[in-house]
Amino acid sequence: RSELLELMQSLEQEKEVIFREVFQAVDINFRRIYAELSGGGEAYLSLENEGSPFEGGMLIKAKPKNGKMLRLEALSGGEKSLTALAFIFAIQDHQPSPFYLLDEVDMFLDSVNAEMVARRVQKSSVKAQFVQISLRKVTLGKADHLFGVTRQPNGVSKVIIQPDIASLGGLESGQTEELKT
Repeated sequence: RSELLELMQSLEQEKEVIFREVFQAVDINFRRIYAELSGGGEAYLSLENEGSPFEGGMLIKAKPKNGKMLRLEALSGGEKSLTALAFIFAIQDHQPSPFYLLDEVDMFLDSVNAEMVARRVQKSSVKAQFVQISLRKVTLGKADHLFGVTRQPNGVSKVIIQPDIASLGGLESGQTEELKT
């Protein structure tokens, strides 16, 4: 029994050490990425219970470029979106996933912030594959490939498939011609 209790205590201590290392790394990434996405704002992560991190939650505080430091709950819709995206990219920089699906994450952003996010997705797409659903022209303009449906002035839907032909250079010329049509 005492050996099991010692093992449990040892595992709990190891779990906390690893958690704190990851938390610190993600916080460093978050600070950097938020500043990048917000054009000079500040943000950080903190724990509700610093002494016992598993007995509390995590707090996110952000200060937009010309604003004041606020908890996530007090930010506007666009500021919350930008902050949440910075957090996702901070985790991705620490431990990337091979695939991300972003569904209209730029919906609440103004055009300047939507462009910042589009640039960040483009930059991050070197390490992982992103599928992003968006109606924003700036986002679509930064995409490597476009797949979509648009409605023409006459009311008829048109399917858009625009692959990056340059990235298909390794295919045989006959296959590339098929993709162009």
